[in-house]
Amino acid sequence: MPGVNPRELASYPFLREASRFVKERGPSLEELLRDIAYSGARGAGVERVRSALERGRIDPPSCREDYECLGEMLSYICARFVVSVAGSPALTRRYSLMESERAADLLRRETADTVVAVCGELGAPAEQSDGMFTVHFAAYLRYAVPNQAEWKLINRRVRRGRVELDQDTLCRLLQNVIRARFDSELPLPVPDSVKEAFAEEARALKNDAEARLRQFQPKDLGKVRIMAFPPCMRHLLAMAQAGENVPHSGRFAIVAFLHSLGVSSEEIMKAFAGSPDFQEDKTRYQVEHITGVTSGTEYSAPGCDTMRTYGICFEPDSLCRREWMTHPMKYYKVKIKPRKGGGSGQQGAGSKEGSGSGQQGTGAPGVR
Repeated sequence: MPGVNPRELASYPFLREASRFVKERGPSLEELLRDIAYSGARGAGVERVRSALERGRIDPPSCREDYECLGEMLSYICARFVVSVAGSPALTRRYSLMESERAADLLRRETADTVVAVCGELGAPAEQSDGMFTVHFAAYLRYAVPNQAEWKLINRRVRRGRVELDQDTLCRLLQNVIRARFDSELPLPVPDSVKEAFAEEARALKNDAEARLRQFQPKDLGKVRIMAFPPCMRHLLAMAQAGENVPHSGRFAIVAFLHSLGVSSEEIMKAFAGSPDFQEDKTRYQVEHITGVTSGTEYSAPGCDTMRTYGICFEPDSLCRREWMTHPMKYYKVKIKPRKGGGSGQQGAGSKEGSGSGQQGTGAPGVR
């Protein structure tokens, strides 16, 4: 990085230069784990993980002196130790996401030269000219936000194999690059001395992460028949319950769909509890907005054309391909309709297909 200084390294402690800085000026592993002089760095590392878990953020560095910047970098190392010792997939996902969001937020305020330098080190080389950046289309496609229309290559300006992006969008792309690196690295293989040093804190954080999941663990969806869901909604619900990040358009769609089936807001919220970016207050606000509790408008799920436009039409089956199949709710109604000679079907409560009081589309915030 051009003109690298300790304050920049404290902002981006995952860079090679930060590792070299710690190696040259920092303590040995044994000193970091045992010496009272580094108890602050150890404690800051634990709090770094706790903040990611409980607050859904990791604060930017506030260091001025070189020794303070070193402490910030050491706290990052300790945080990775803590997550690795804990061995909790939910905690690891949460921490990785918050570190990547922190870095992306800081990069949005950096000079173009710094952004380009970070891109190069992370394996997504960028070029800058006239206030815009370009990256090779292969790197763009690898890290673009999935299943969102604005990230589709057809909606981007591409010249000579390079995709043009503004700084804000490039930093969002870098967030995915950084998170992919964290996901591939964590948990680290750590020696027994690290396990011993952070055993108590790691155990407490793991328990907190698991308790958080249990608190919002969905038990059932009442009388709703999940196997009658269209493939798109089954896929989105499975992503949410597996702890994957569902795109905003997908979150809107599944919330509106479940609401149309009479599923309560509390149960809808629980479906997203495993997501790395889950925050109860934000999720409650967004679910209640979509379901009309706070907005006064009950949104219905998007129709099939809109689902395809947003890239969230997954693995359509033969019923989906019928010419008259235009809406996920229509699919559900067909699936639960009693067959000749069969038992009685089950009707979804309050079904809406974008008519009546329901509003169709994605004009509401995504759920997180």
